[in-house]
Amino acid sequence: MTFGGSFYTAETVNQARAHYTSSWAPVLHATSLWLHSTGFLMPDDAPPYLSRPATPTSMGQTGVRAKSPEDINTDRLHLILGISVEFLCSPHSADQMENITSCLRALQALLDVSWPRAKIGNDQALSVELLSVLHRLMVTRESVSVQLAVLDLLRQIVTAAHEHVKEKRHSAEVDDGASEKETLPEFGEGRDTGGLIPGRSLVFGALELCLCVLVRKLPQLSPKLSGTSPTGPGGSVWSLTDTDCQLVASALCVLSELPSICSPEGSVSILPSVLYLLLGVLRELVHLPSSQPGAPAAGSVGGSALGSVVQAALQALKAVVTSPMSRQEKSRGAWSLLLRSALNTLLGLWDAGDSVDQVSLLTALTVFLLSAAPDVCTAETLQKLCVQRFSSSMEAKDPQVVSRCYQLLTSVFQAQPAVAVPYIQALGPQLVRFLQKVERSRPQSQEELQGVLEGVRAMEALIQTAEETQRPQLVAVLLPLLISFLLDENALASAPPASRSLHEAALKDLMRLGPLHSAVFRSLIASSPHLKSRLEAAVKGNQESLNAKASSANPAAKSSPSITLKTNFL
Repeated sequence: MTFGGSFYTAETVNQARAHYTSSWAPVLHATSLWLHSTGFLMPDDAPPYLSRPATPTSMGQTGVRAKSPEDINTDRLHLILGISVEFLCSPHSADQMENITSCLRALQALLDVSWPRAKIGNDQALSVELLSVLHRLMVTRESVSVQLAVLDLLRQIVTAAHEHVKEKRHSAEVDDGASEKETLPEFGEGRDTGGLIPGRSLVFGALELCLCVLVRKLPQLSPKLSGTSPTGPGGSVWSLTDTDCQLVASALCVLSELPSICSPEGSVSILPSVLYLLLGVLRELVHLPSSQPGAPAAGSVGGSALGSVVQAALQALKAVVTSPMSRQEKSRGAWSLLLRSALNTLLGLWDAGDSVDQVSLLTALTVFLLSAAPDVCTAETLQKLCVQRFSSSMEAKDPQVVSRCYQLLTSVFQAQPAVAVPYIQALGPQLVRFLQKVERSRPQSQEELQGVLEGVRAMEALIQTAEETQRPQLVAVLLPLLISFLLDENALASAPPASRSLHEAALKDLMRLGPLHSAVFRSLIASSPHLKSRLEAAVKGNQESLNAKASSANPAAKSSPSITLKTNFL
């Protein structure tokens, strides 16, 4: 076929119609892929006269206006959008699942390119119409691939809106010299009133679609459906399939982005719904009913699929808590109140006792402590409850909970002083008591060993956070604890693997910390002969162990060791 379509005439239409009836959807997808590969950029060797191709009806006519590349790209975009939307809305599309998939993939390919994404982000009416079509598909199609594609398209549309709002804010800041101001121009949905109008609001439409997914998979999120069974073969949240978990995780990801496309006032309107759904998903997933067959033991969520949903919920929570809207002058106060309310709800999830996933709850609590504004978590009542949650987890029977608790405490101890100091003062003595017990009750498993090692790391973080004048006193507390973990040559030979690993880790820490705090170390050894003798015995035993390993590996090797441990650590 030559340029201009001269071989395509009115007489050939009927012959081609049957072919295009069966192949139009793959052709549409292929067209989107072609435009995706070119980035909607016109090639350098494109004909200079960009107009509609010649047809039998247009040949011989004059005065045909040439179109610009922008006009041509716009026509192509609207053509693909129009064909896709018309088909997806058709009542006859139910038995054409392959064509539905092709249309969705064509739209995904378009929205992967910045130019069409900018066009759609700039046209809110078009975005809302697309969301309406996607919502209809989600409700009427049970195909997992279709539902996943719908959520991916939803994410792309929200991203397009976010990029558009971000660009407008940046332009206004540059023009007004407001880059250093705490107030943003009134861009984004809600403007200066905070109103989100159903049927015209992109945020409201996206929220409806996310809610549709979440309530279908976790009906307990809806007060009207509370007590009914979620979808899945077992009638339990623990029976959600891997694809169900993917759908929930995708919906949570989109949900967390909605405040970013609102104005400060609009973000205040949407925030309660977003927080309710995020914490509702966490509430359903952290409860571990022991009567449920196949449910994991209390302490942590089992299964990679459910674990991915928990991680998605935690990431979404962090995205919301760190939103720039929480720091804007017009919305800061309302955000703080709502985030305090959410934190209070989170703290209440522990009330189920041992049948909750304490690891996930502690992680969510740490997200608030490290990411929210200080005034959210420093309210006296909430702060007291937060300390109690960490304190109870430090005494947990599950070593995985203890290990994760100390790991998170390490981060809390390193937070800004307004947040960290109350936790250091309240939990520091309990941490020392935990490490003191290790000498009498050494770890018997790798999980217990990990808890002790994380406790040591937390103690080191506490020392680094302390003021310079107070560090020597804290180092003088840590060093004897490390020495108490050591074993002499007799005990080392018969020690179980976890106890031996603790000995080796403590020896390495002493060799590292001794030179860093030489004055404290020298004074401690000089004033405590029993600590000195224990340290020397441990070093001697470790050296003999190395010699024995070297001899067994190479009987002809020299008796002198290849690695010589220091005994003064200075």
